[in-house]
Amino acid sequence: MRPLKFIPLIVTAALGACIIAPSSTDLAPQQVRVETVVTDARLAFVGITGALPEESSEGLPPALLDSLMENTPVRLDLTINPPLEVTAKGEDGFYHPLTQCTFGPVDAGEISVPTGSNHMLLDVRLGARETFAANLLSCEYAPAVATEENPGTAVRVRGCFLPQPVSIPTAVQWVLSPLPASACGIGD
Repeated sequence: MRPLKFIPLIVTAALGACIIAPSSTDLAPQQVRVETVVTDARLAFVGITGALPEESSEGLPPALLDSLMENTPVRLDLTINPPLEVTAKGEDGFYHPLTQCTFGPVDAGEISVPTGSNHMLLDVRLGARETFAANLLSCEYAPAVATEENPGTAVRVRGCFLPQPVSIPTAVQWVLSPLPASACGIGD
């Protein structure tokens, strides 16, 4: 068999394939849909550390709490010094002063934190200790605030919370609801 005999046949077949091209788009590449999936996303959070009352606030909302943002987790470490007094919500639904403020943790589900301003109210829901272990209310020794009436006790609230503002006439009330510690990078 001679290979030259098949050359005209091969050229004719190749020429026919070039002339007769498919007119459908079945062979066109399909559109590709790309999705980004983040399996280990972390929420951004705001960190607030400081003490109330602020010096020279003159009745204005404390600048310390200016960084609170609606629905943005806040990692809070706030010390409340006299003459401000934290109140805790009792079983009767009313707020009462912390009368048993001995040094150490204080058992409370919800507290009202005075800000030193009538234009900003702050309510903190601590949540159950079993679920929200990073949230803590405590009475701590603070010799700088010791007076005849106060043996040197300051109240400290720490933890991870979700702030939500409630507008009321001439003021804003921030309600901080408990979040898991991981939402604020605690325990990483």
